[in-house]
Amino acid sequence: MTRPERFPDFFLIGAPRCGTTALSSYLADNPQVCFSRPKEPHYFSLFAPHASLDELETAYLARYFSHYRESHKAIGEGSVSYLYSPDALRRILSLNSQARFIAILRNPLHMLPSYHLRMRFSLMEDVEDFATAWSLQEMRARGERIPKHCLDPRLLLYREVAGFGLQIERLYQLVGRDRSLVLLFDDLVRDPLTVYKHVLKFIEVQYDGRTRFQRKLPSHIYRYRWLQRLLYAPLASKAHVADTLHLIWKMNQKKKVTGRKSWLRRLARWNTIDTRPAPLAAGVKQMVRDTLAEDVTKLSNLLQRDLSHWLTEV
Repeated sequence: MTRPERFPDFFLIGAPRCGTTALSSYLADNPQVCFSRPKEPHYFSLFAPHASLDELETAYLARYFSHYRESHKAIGEGSVSYLYSPDALRRILSLNSQARFIAILRNPLHMLPSYHLRMRFSLMEDVEDFATAWSLQEMRARGERIPKHCLDPRLLLYREVAGFGLQIERLYQLVGRDRSLVLLFDDLVRDPLTVYKHVLKFIEVQYDGRTRFQRKLPSHIYRYRWLQRLLYAPLASKAHVADTLHLIWKMNQKKKVTGRKSWLRRLARWNTIDTRPAPLAAGVKQMVRDTLAEDVTKLSNLLQRDLSHWLTEV
């Protein structure tokens, strides 16, 4: 297939709850970068993985990159689901064989509670206790006990979502090391300027002089689940999710411009509470350690960086 115009040059592909939102905001502010609006289309993993060229032009490029200008030197998007979707990676490469991919990884003992909380907030997870959700993975892999609003059962396979070693090994095999950039969340938190400059060099964009970097966004949960269901009801229909998210985003942007807030935005904010993920209980933490120990070793070898402390931290 011929590569369509304005197709992304780079993809910030995950992992979830590892700083991709912060990094994408830094990149979106760079005048040389056209970053998708909103950040995560998930187009090639959840919605239209086999779309025709015409569908790509109208449903993907025209929708998420309508703000593209000739002054932009790089185009990118930030769907974290692509990291554990080899079919999505292959589809992207079929459209742009020179595409570059950026991944940010985090200690899974910290990432998993945050990810589980985010899944609950978006109504794709209906089990409040992480230990129970972890125990349901085998059933969910068979298509059982899937929440009504979950877009893809793979999102509930926490062991696979946190299997960074396997994911990066697959990324290197499909894409190659030269077009893959793997970062660590701790480095982004400790020295965001150095990481930011490294990313700009990777996507071949000049440094814009940025020196201020907003810290990562807090985790959220809702006040009332019934109200959250009303606000996120369109998520029950895969066919309209992308359109709904984009329309809500556009509406909120217009309200920002006029200085007025929509009733929907006010209601959603009121129903949202900043919170911290509950740390894993000792027994659950050990179970996760045992499950992911081999994968963390694999990742350490791939990155040539000792990550053994990920599984030994108290």
